[in-house]
Amino acid sequence: MNRQTSLSLLHATAPTPGAIAILQLVGEGCERVLGDLTGVSVWPVGRMRLVDLAGIDHGIALRLNEDVAELMPHGGPRVIQRLTAKLQALGVSIAPAVDDVDPLHLYPEAKDRIEALMLWALARAESPLAIDLLLAQPPRWRDAIRQGRTLTDGDLARSRILNRLISPPMVVLAGEPNVGKSTLSNALLGRAMSIAADVPGTTRDYVAGRLDLAGLVVDWHDTPGLRADVDAIEHKAIDIARRLMQRADLLIAMRDSAHDRPDLPREPDLFVVSKVDDDAVVDSPAPPSGCSTQPLRISARTGRGLAELAHTIRERLLPSASLAEPGLWIFDHRLLDR
Repeated sequence: MNRQTSLSLLHATAPTPGAIAILQLVGEGCERVLGDLTGVSVWPVGRMRLVDLAGIDHGIALRLNEDVAELMPHGGPRVIQRLTAKLQALGVSIAPAVDDVDPLHLYPEAKDRIEALMLWALARAESPLAIDLLLAQPPRWRDAIRQGRTLTDGDLARSRILNRLISPPMVVLAGEPNVGKSTLSNALLGRAMSIAADVPGTTRDYVAGRLDLAGLVVDWHDTPGLRADVDAIEHKAIDIARRLMQRADLLIAMRDSAHDRPDLPREPDLFVVSKVDDDAVVDSPAPPSGCSTQPLRISARTGRGLAELAHTIRERLLPSASLAEPGLWIFDHRLLDR
């Protein structure tokens, strides 16, 4: 029976699939819902149990305090979907936005609101490089508040860059057909993300994947080869790809010895020459403005230059100077309330 409750359900882990997920119940009535879900009626504060979650999965359930409980099932999308539906049937509402919830409800173990916000950012951060930087932030913010320090334009600019550690930036790879875009994407991803073949139009739509490039996770987009003689379907795919290029945080132009520089809707940020499988010199025109003095020369087949490419992309999107600066990081907009 669906009994009304003032409980809200929050997803305290990142929305992407993982080994374990954390679902948080916040509000009055969490003990009753835990009992209905697990068949165990008594849940003292601090009690943690391995339980059957309504026949959907086995996982950990924990009563953190009077108004907060946590469920830790496996992190597969279908498990989360079914558990969410079951909790809704028990009268639990889905929180409209996590920003509407006091961060100390999410993380009651935190020393203060700043640390709770940091833990929430840590749960959402996609990039490994975010971990140490986030852990260092609470004492810096406490010191700044005690000293009455105000945020500077430098803090704001650096924060916009560092927030790419939480929400991955978009990287778009563009070039004419058969210059090796799909082969490069597959090599970086470590599996077949797109079909690679010496046939123009093999990639007829853009293909996206999430890549860790030297500690920065990016949303990588492999676009169809840019050419004029295409059918209606491929023409539409190329139009979509061009719109992606306009929005990209970093646009890579690729060519090989048999193809020219691609005609792109904006200046690329990086220029790459592919299929450099030996020491032969590939004749390259001067790179577009904004690119490095010399194009990067790579071979996806042999792995030549791929580490340098990953580091270069990371440095363009996340400069080492921003990582090393011991300043304040506005990793959550609610910190501005301070």
